[in-house]
Amino acid sequence: MNAPDPTGAHTGAHAGAGVGPGGLAVLHGPALGALPVDTLPRALRRAARTPHGMLLLDAQGRPAARSYAALHEDALRALAALNAAEVPPGARVVVQTEHSGDLLTAFWACVLGGMVPLPVAHDGGRAALVEAADAVGQGWLLGDTVHEPPPSLRRLGPVHGLAGHGRARPAPVSADALALLSLTSGSGGRPKAVALTHRQILSRAHATALARGLDSTTRSLNWMPLHHISGIVMFHVRDVFLGCHQVHADTAWVRADPLRWLDVAEAERIDTTWAPNHAFALLVEALERGRGAGRSWDLSRLRYLMNGGQAVKDRTARRFVAALAPHGLPPACVHPGWGMPETASGVVDSVFTCGEGPPRRHVPVGVPHPGVSVRVVDEDERPLAAGTVGRLQVRGAPVADTYLQGGSLSPVPRSGDGWLVTDDLAFVAGGELTVTGRADGLIEVDGAFFHGHEIEEAVEELPCVRPSFTVACAGADSAGADSAGADSAGGGGVAVFFCPRPGVPPRQAEAAVREQVGLRFGAGHVHAEALAEHELPRTATGKLRRSVLTARLLSARERGHRERKA
Repeated sequence: MNAPDPTGAHTGAHAGAGVGPGGLAVLHGPALGALPVDTLPRALRRAARTPHGMLLLDAQGRPAARSYAALHEDALRALAALNAAEVPPGARVVVQTEHSGDLLTAFWACVLGGMVPLPVAHDGGRAALVEAADAVGQGWLLGDTVHEPPPSLRRLGPVHGLAGHGRARPAPVSADALALLSLTSGSGGRPKAVALTHRQILSRAHATALARGLDSTTRSLNWMPLHHISGIVMFHVRDVFLGCHQVHADTAWVRADPLRWLDVAEAERIDTTWAPNHAFALLVEALERGRGAGRSWDLSRLRYLMNGGQAVKDRTARRFVAALAPHGLPPACVHPGWGMPETASGVVDSVFTCGEGPPRRHVPVGVPHPGVSVRVVDEDERPLAAGTVGRLQVRGAPVADTYLQGGSLSPVPRSGDGWLVTDDLAFVAGGELTVTGRADGLIEVDGAFFHGHEIEEAVEELPCVRPSFTVACAGADSAGADSAGADSAGGGGVAVFFCPRPGVPPRQAEAAVREQVGLRFGAGHVHAEALAEHELPRTATGKLRRSVLTARLLSARERGHRERKA
């Protein structure tokens, strides 16, 4: 595979971070030290003694304030109802509700009772329940879902119905007991859940607080779903740990008008927030198309604006910083980062700097947080030299030990010497980690290798293409190329699905995309397909689901073969 040019990496490591000996691709975060509290119940009780809490904005943007003391009290009352229903400590409880406040009550009721919650998407319907049941085996279902649960889940009813049983006493829990389950998907596609302990979750919270100077004066904003690891752990639990003011806005409400992200940030005096790269692109597009005309925001308080969860694109980040500079956005507030559910969310980050010249192919994601180490290895799991692309591995205090699948715990994949094996490719240069993309996302074009997000970025430079609605994947063989040089469904080395801008004829846009990919990457066969926005499926955090569109491509190819045989 072609190694990326590492010369675009920049420095800015946390004090105390270390690089492996002999120029090897190994980075160590500083020491973590002792945790101020080592279980989630202790963190909530500590937060309940502060005057702070949270603000929840619903699907219409309506606010509901709630102190940590009220959250603690509500959770204890809900726990009393769970105890009355004879849900035992250690039970696996699937939570599915459309109300953020109810989800948090249920989450903390389970945590205080020594039960292990698994939040799932409300809009995932029964399919989400089936996935959850496949992961947990025998369990309980709590929430307002109208869907019939699988037989292995015992229904408890809606969260707001957990009343009238008084106030329970918390169950004793240890730091190394399981505290949360978070769904992911295995390489074979069978649902599994990352199993995180109290210590792992709080180690991640403590580490990011140390790395970025977060404390009880922090004011944070999250608008990703609370059932997702980023919403519940990276923000909510971290902020309970800090005892700071936190705001959670409904995802669809913000996505319908990305400028609401700025509205809430200004109104709530936010200094810490985050979003995946595609959200940065949507906001910039809204500004460039005049939706913010006549409006102004004071963004001078923002100092920790994380960009993670998907590939960070240099061009998008530069445009974001430039577009919001007139509104007081500090130039060093954007922080590219990396993490995964198995690391209790983000554990590596950096400070984005707008370099001169053409956009970098890859943006560094920085150095490990305290208590975390990363390395890049070859096929024999030996650390590579700095600047060489290989497989990323991670170890440290926040790293999960087990998955729950089919009701049984199984170990996460580890190297012979104990490092978590990831599916990401990366390199180390300039004392920082750069993640280039997933190993299964490489696309070969005439002997050269590119990640899908690189092709997507080039496509979205076209004025006829809407940003953040493009998916590139490997095409099938080139035998299906039609006489015009464009591929029939499924043929070709590269396939691109995208959303054209309003008013642009789809066939015209497809021709422009084929030309762009051919010129930029040397692809002789490009299958370009214009789709409507609703035909491009997304994950909970808004990432486009490449696997679904790849399956669509293969299905179209097989259908074409059958038709030709007929």
